[in-house]
Amino acid sequence: MESSIPSQYLLVLVALAVERGCAPTALFRNTGLNLDRLSSPGARVDETEADQIISNALASTGDPSLGLTVGQQLNLSAHAVVGQTFLACANLMEVLDTLVRYGPLLTGRQSHIDHYSDPNAGRIGLTLSVTSPSSSTRFTHEAIFSAAQKTLSDLLQTSTVDIAVSLPYDSPRDTAAFKEIFGANVHFNAAVATLSIPQALTDKPLPTSNPTLRSQYDAECARLLADLSDNASCAERTLAALDQLEGQYPGLDQMASMLHLSTRTYRRRLQAESTSFQALLDSIRYRHATHLLRHPELSVDRVAQRLGFSDVSNFRRAFIQWSGESPSRWRKHQRAAMRHTEY
Repeated sequence: MESSIPSQYLLVLVALAVERGCAPTALFRNTGLNLDRLSSPGARVDETEADQIISNALASTGDPSLGLTVGQQLNLSAHAVVGQTFLACANLMEVLDTLVRYGPLLTGRQSHIDHYSDPNAGRIGLTLSVTSPSSSTRFTHEAIFSAAQKTLSDLLQTSTVDIAVSLPYDSPRDTAAFKEIFGANVHFNAAVATLSIPQALTDKPLPTSNPTLRSQYDAECARLLADLSDNASCAERTLAALDQLEGQYPGLDQMASMLHLSTRTYRRRLQAESTSFQALLDSIRYRHATHLLRHPELSVDRVAQRLGFSDVSNFRRAFIQWSGESPSRWRKHQRAAMRHTEY
């Protein structure tokens, strides 16, 4: 189910609404869902039905800030294997990278999370765009950002994190709940929804870091993300998984295992689709390489390391094979092209 969210999040919402006197039948109105279906381990809910439950809960409780409350109820275990990946990350930069990579596992396809950076202010974080129905747009922004604040606080083991939030809608009359969660640095009527923290904070080591577990959880997250596309070809599922594993690319046998296929069957399916694992891996590494090379602050050596090359000379040879020119020359041509476009 590609466009879906974890049922655990809706269970939290329903529990909060029931605590406030709402009848479960009212919360599930116009859906085919009930508590038993939501409680099934690992269940996911189609976003259309999720939006209906959110609309029902907002109408039943009369609380427009319900999303903020839901977000604060989502501890790391609520995010399943993605939450375990957060715990195993070395620092908050890795956490942000993980959230951007595996966002669809948590938020579905109606919400898109990406990186945000403001070098002048020395802040880094996330942008959020939401395409859900207008009745649940505010709820979705607030639930996701509130959950992000909760996650950062839990990982740093402190209730006070320097967070700045911008939201793309009018300020409510009462902003006390926002200030209680995010602090004073909350802004409304923004062009883009952003949540940021000081860049210096992103390098702070996390006490729960575990590189071995992170690698295992990363592989599982990539497999789950690939599995969301039920109708995707074997090549498409491979590309989707590899795209999420920048610098930690699996081998052919491991990739086959991630897709629940034998190595022989996996090879045969790719051959039937006129491709190979190596061709798909090269295409993804090239895509990641060109993306990273567009960032001038990253040296070629650093790009090579990010892509899992132990030797920068190996990266240069591979890049020449992919593009016909060296990384430095490709970067130089890209900068020249950008300057020409500006004029």
